[in-house]
Amino acid sequence: MLRANFFYRFFKYKQNKNYGIIKYNSNENSDLASQINIEIIGIDQKISENSSALIEAQIVKLRSTFSKSNNFIESLGKNIYRSKIDESIDWHKNKLKELYDRRRELQINLEKIKGIFWINRIKRFLQIILIGIIFLLILFVFLSGFMIIIYLMPVLILIFFGYLIATKT
Repeated sequence: MLRANFFYRFFKYKQNKNYGIIKYNSNENSDLASQINIEIIGIDQKISENSSALIEAQIVKLRSTFSKSNNFIESLGKNIYRSKIDESIDWHKNKLKELYDRRRELQINLEKIKGIFWINRIKRFLQIILIGIIFLLILFVFLSGFMIIIYLMPVLILIFFGYLIATKT
């Protein structure tokens, strides 16, 4: 009976030809976008907290580096604190890197939901190209100026000797 029912459903299957109007509900995307925005704001707060903690740890390291220790116990304590401070700084740097990576992923997902992912990617690509062109232009101007000074060196030396001769008389 099971086989008969299977064959009946298989051969008597009718394709659904329902072409009714379907109303699109964009609330799901806006809810997801608002959740992602909330997560990004939370990550931004964590980034600011970790950044301030990293700066404080680096200030402590800087103070301990320039503090003068006269006896053996203080120098031993300084070495112990320095290793702990270095571990703390490394931990904060790794945590910041993870937070920035997570924020970038969420930002990409938000851009995909909003439909502006490729526009922003093209903008970033054009910004990189523009920065490269500006850098090459500045390098060209600097090297051109340097080469002009080298080629004009005989004329500049001649002017300098002419000035020296003019001031001696």
